[in-house]
Amino acid sequence: MGIRGPALVAADTARPGIEYEADWSDVAALAGQDLPWWPGTLRLAQLIRQWQPGSPATVVEVPASNSEKTLRRAAGNDTFDVTARAAATDMANSIRNDRIDHTAHNVEIFCKDGYGEKPNPVVAGAMPDATRHPLPCDGDRQDLKAGWHKLALSSHPDAVAALEIAIGRDPDLLPFGAVTEILVQPGTISDRWTSRLTICDPTAAHAVLAQDDRAEAFFLDPLTDMPVLRTPRKDGKQLWRFHAPLSLPADGAELASVVLYHTVWITTSDGHVHPAPCTATEHLWWGDGWGDRPSEAAAVIDTLLNDLGTTVNLDQHWKAPKGLVALFNEEHKQGAELTRSTLLHARMSPPRDR
Repeated sequence: MGIRGPALVAADTARPGIEYEADWSDVAALAGQDLPWWPGTLRLAQLIRQWQPGSPATVVEVPASNSEKTLRRAAGNDTFDVTARAAATDMANSIRNDRIDHTAHNVEIFCKDGYGEKPNPVVAGAMPDATRHPLPCDGDRQDLKAGWHKLALSSHPDAVAALEIAIGRDPDLLPFGAVTEILVQPGTISDRWTSRLTICDPTAAHAVLAQDDRAEAFFLDPLTDMPVLRTPRKDGKQLWRFHAPLSLPADGAELASVVLYHTVWITTSDGHVHPAPCTATEHLWWGDGWGDRPSEAAAVIDTLLNDLGTTVNLDQHWKAPKGLVALFNEEHKQGAELTRSTLLHARMSPPRDR
């Protein structure tokens, strides 16, 4: 969108392969009238062909996107229970509402507002049909999470396709944290964790985790229910790929130490090892971030020091105790272990000027 209307590409009818830029207002002046413009979602050949000068904007239903179609297909699949189907319907309705709102907003900007003193010389070729708009969505979050959890445990292809959309659109609805990768390497802290994994048949969660890579085997962490897979790299080495948990089982235990090995690991007073919890849209790291500081890791550890079983929330991770942030800002070696005493001492210590 420019000062005098939408961007316009033109071609000479005698040489259509040669394209050039034209000024919308110049073309409108030559035509002697405002020119029609169709929002992207309604830029349909049959609508454009039907347009006549002076005709009102055609009111038409916004076509469903591929994502909406995929979710509607899952919502109509009676293989899934009512909770899972309701979750897919809710997200499909949300996508449709957004598309109608976006289309109407674009018409408002392109055809009415303009940036100069006069409105743009543009008329709407089509308007979205808002007869049933908005559709119901944004239901109870706990109910939606329960539905997506059931879809994640399914092995149906419709569940896989729906889950791929949900991870990109609203990952907080899924029972999984950030995707993490580490090398398969015996004798490390991660090896202690993977030794308890149980092999299993793949679920939709595993399929989405694998993406387009070939997986050698699929696993489940029996203590957190997190999906895990092992996949080869091009250099011949193997990777563990998994979702970080959102919370850890406590059962009266407490955080015993933190081990830094490609990600943050938690050891507990009852002898277990876990990848540290981390929400889906964040990641855990340590070291000098060249101005950025590892407040995410500090916030997670601060939470777990208080209660090992608390579900982490990193919406305000920058408010983590400055002493813990300073501790994780140090360049620790791979495999470094920070004891509970070290962590508690850092949490109560004001950071020193560097």
